[in-house]
Amino acid sequence: MLLEENGVRFVAPVLDGQKTGWFYDHRANRAWLTAWSPASGCSTCSATSAAGACRRRPRRQRGAADASEAALERVAENAALNGLHEQVAVGHGDVFEALTALRAEGERFDVVVLDPPAFIKKRKDITNGERAYARLNREAMRLLGRDGLLLSASCSMHLAEERLVECVRGAVRHQDRHGQILYRGGQAGDHPIHPAIPETAYLKALGVRVFRN
Repeated sequence: MLLEENGVRFVAPVLDGQKTGWFYDHRANRAWLTAWSPASGCSTCSATSAAGACRRRPRRQRGAADASEAALERVAENAALNGLHEQVAVGHGDVFEALTALRAEGERFDVVVLDPPAFIKKRKDITNGERAYARLNREAMRLLGRDGLLLSASCSMHLAEERLVECVRGAVRHQDRHGQILYRGGQAGDHPIHPAIPETAYLKALGVRVFRN
């Protein structure tokens, strides 16, 4: 199915894709990122990517890493659909390994987007899951330039928003940098929260400016 969001066209695999083939619940978060950083073009990469990175340069390079080859094929297809096939690079594999490799190569980005799968699926996973979120945010921040933007998301119902804030805060301190939360988001209005069903309040997203004085 062909759809348009925030002025960018996408092909969504509604029949064989994960869930509906498109994460509609992230719609408001993608809109915020596009409005805040329109030159980055981050919205070209689907939020199904575990991590996308964008940098403002004359060619406006973008990158996406995911453990799913199908998701990366969709990123490449959508890049071509918007005339950005020469500017979007995809990498298949573990996101932690991808972030480490980018750091070793000396890459720096203006914007990094983190949208991993749920690290905490059950209560027993909370301790290890929080460690994974903390590590992911630390590794991502190492790729930001002197004044960069991090969009960090979690779809783990068992991870409270304040715990995600703590993961981000700890990552900022670890880099000896400063952080400002510019945005707090969640699921779009067509994914309402039922007051008697805690599981319906699952998605959270933080837009964080990370900088040095």
